[in-house]
Amino acid sequence: MQLVGETPKWGPSILIISLDTVNAETLALYGGIAQTPNIDKIAARGVLVEQAISHFPETCLSHWSMLSGVLPEVHGNAPANRGSIYTGPTLVEIAGSAGYRSGAVIGGITLQDQACGLGRGFDHYDDRVPNNPQDFTRPAPQVTKNAVAWIQQRPGPYVAFVHYFDAHFPYTPKAEYAAKYGTGYSGALTGSDVDLRPFRDGGKTPTADELAHIHSLYAAEITQLDAALGPLLDAVDPNNTIVVITADHGESFGHDYWFNHREGLWDQVIRVPLIVAGPGFEPGVRISEQVGLIDLAPTVLAAAGLPTDTGMMGTDLRALGQAGEVTSITDPWREQSSMAVRNAALKVLITPSRQLGYDLVQDPNELAPFVVTNVDEQLQTYSQILKRYAPRQVAAPAAPPPLDPQRVEQLESLGYIAPD
Repeated sequence: MQLVGETPKWGPSILIISLDTVNAETLALYGGIAQTPNIDKIAARGVLVEQAISHFPETCLSHWSMLSGVLPEVHGNAPANRGSIYTGPTLVEIAGSAGYRSGAVIGGITLQDQACGLGRGFDHYDDRVPNNPQDFTRPAPQVTKNAVAWIQQRPGPYVAFVHYFDAHFPYTPKAEYAAKYGTGYSGALTGSDVDLRPFRDGGKTPTADELAHIHSLYAAEITQLDAALGPLLDAVDPNNTIVVITADHGESFGHDYWFNHREGLWDQVIRVPLIVAGPGFEPGVRISEQVGLIDLAPTVLAAAGLPTDTGMMGTDLRALGQAGEVTSITDPWREQSSMAVRNAALKVLITPSRQLGYDLVQDPNELAPFVVTNVDEQLQTYSQILKRYAPRQVAAPAAPPPLDPQRVEQLESLGYIAPD
């Protein structure tokens, strides 16, 4: 561990709230339809990042990057290995070395420790998820209750990581929330996994009415989730707690890729909310520069007065200068992998068969691609970055601990692992 900065004896606590599968553009804060009054309150007393970009459109590796400050591929195939091969410290481990207690409450099976290994460094990792074949989500009110109980037992500084899986498909909000966004749709399509799977598998295309209806259910899920955040946000001391609200990735409602995320790198999938409030953050600030989720860990550590690690690729977002490029990839351990290289004005999407550019200023919905012919520089830069991290990687286990057969079936049903 190569740390930079003094390790304080005491500092503000840290609360990181991860809203799995929530894209930025659906939130009213970012111009969308989903009302989130509790999130809005945090944004009003802190910093909102307008262009926060996820590096990976899947839960496990995106969170590893979020908490470590390094790109997903540096961690290796964490779902297959049941953990990261990167030996550098995470935010949680650095805070632990400074005397912070750490606890996580997990809302979905994709972040269970046996499936992802993200529990490394946590003193408490509550990842008990109901065994419901229709929905592998621990409901947000229960996640909040468990998180509040853990926080209230802490006499000193802590890091709390609270993960909500409710916005992930299926989209099945309570009727009172669905009614807020009703489109007048009168068909039979629901947000259930059974109804959505033919679209997610590429076998069906929704009509305009069906698409608007499903997106309204997704927005309702987000508003319902926001309501469950209230008791958690009320439980922390706003004057002595850094609060982060973000997401690992978003969800696709276009580009002939429906109600899914793991193979998409459009902004609906990789542009996520990022709000930070508390000590060290001016209220009511909106940052227009592009930020990657690897910037989260060094930002929070610096704001808490904790040291950062020299291996972290990210930057304290409060000291941003000229916005650089952010790289996002789909799963490189699958046969077909894609990469997006994005700055504030332009995105280049690189696939095995073609390279397309998008003008994000004139074409923010990415509907008018143009052909890009030279991407060698971007690919070489990315490869060189990965090579620099080889000394901090250990060999992946030849035979990682087997997953419980029931968990294998559940992860397959969500599309996170491929069936044999």
